[in-house]
Amino acid sequence: MRTPLSLAALVLMTLPFLFVIGRASAAVFPDVPDGSLYQEQIEALVQSGIIGGNPDGKFYPERKVNRAEMLKMLYLATGKVPDPSSRACFDDVEEGAWYEPYVCDAAARKYVQGYEGHVFRPADPVNRVEALKMVLNLFDITVSDISEEDRSLVKFVDVSVSAWYTKYLYAAFEQGILPIAGQEGGRIYPDWPLLRGEAAAYIFNALHAELRQARQTSSSSVSSVASTASAASQGTSSSVSTTQTSFDVVFPFSMNGKFVGKRATSFRFTLDKGVTASFVVSQEANQPGTLSCQLYKLEEGGFSFQYFVGFVEGAKCSLLVSLDPGNYQLQAQSTAADTTFSVTSSETMGDRNDGFNQAQALLRTVPKTGTLSPRDLMDWYKFTVTAETNMEVTASNGAEITCNIFPMQDVELGSFSNPLCNQRFSFPKGTYYATIGRKLTESAQQTYTILLQ
Repeated sequence: MRTPLSLAALVLMTLPFLFVIGRASAAVFPDVPDGSLYQEQIEALVQSGIIGGNPDGKFYPERKVNRAEMLKMLYLATGKVPDPSSRACFDDVEEGAWYEPYVCDAAARKYVQGYEGHVFRPADPVNRVEALKMVLNLFDITVSDISEEDRSLVKFVDVSVSAWYTKYLYAAFEQGILPIAGQEGGRIYPDWPLLRGEAAAYIFNALHAELRQARQTSSSSVSSVASTASAASQGTSSSVSTTQTSFDVVFPFSMNGKFVGKRATSFRFTLDKGVTASFVVSQEANQPGTLSCQLYKLEEGGFSFQYFVGFVEGAKCSLLVSLDPGNYQLQAQSTAADTTFSVTSSETMGDRNDGFNQAQALLRTVPKTGTLSPRDLMDWYKFTVTAETNMEVTASNGAEITCNIFPMQDVELGSFSNPLCNQRFSFPKGTYYATIGRKLTESAQQTYTILLQ
């Protein structure tokens, strides 16, 4: 399975094959044979890097999913990137654990709540209704309080109309996330632990709900898309329709617009030559919410193994990246609904270490010392593992910099684990990139040392 850390950030917008998997080839897992209950959903999410098999080649669809695993899958499915500065959020979240950034970021964004005693219980199995709440929250699906009439539509003999989760069940049915195979009858068994196959079905259906919404939004604004795309194709500034979420543009471009709810807005463009490019997404002052932005190189079939995460400072998200010729998508999103924004892009100068194509070689036991100058946002390093090896990528100055590791398509990662900086890991053979990025203001110079040992 090919599983770079945030591959699935493009699932909603650029992975059409996720929803139309053919049945001509043999089953991917021996314990998920052709015709089994969740084969389509499992294999679709495996191909997009959201979930994985196990080192023994099996999937174990009947195995329980714990709370931390469910969060990680949802971050991958929605393309959200956890803020590495969100730390020590619950007393039972171990510092440096693989799940810490997901749990703590989800707590900071109020996607999840802990239990009494300030604990999260990351290793506990997630039950069906807890998982549904996570799905709806991470997919930014509005869950409103419902009327007594609406509550009466949720007809399960084991669900009280006054239960805290009734509104989540109602929203899940309304959005088409429920029902899934095996959960159709008169009982929902809300406290039952969610199984891996069922988790795949929940996420698969949520992705379909997003796709349906995107198509409805797109079809309702065809004329506006045409006029805006025409203006953007001439490199001019234009205003984005409040019903649009995706645009075809010509680099460099500039736009002003408004997010549709909390949905991401994307801008697709093609580069005929390599450039170093600057992208800045800004919200108007005094608006609620936090911005995020990512840039993806779109490979054949919509997949992406090269992506860039923007640096967020105040109401601005910035990227300064070196790009090869090819097709790209810039994606921006706010945690608050219906906020206004502007996006600008331009060709610029970098420090010759601004992307995959400029990554410096990182050799084992040979430290590299670098400096992020006031305008520099990220430095890139590349290393190759020829045979599975237990080692660690360490980065100094953690208060001022971030460190991330990205496996490429030739790396076989099993289950839910992935390499993290400053933590030992059994690296499968293949190609990896490590990035050092700034955590603090752009106006500061920041030094660091990175070491593969």
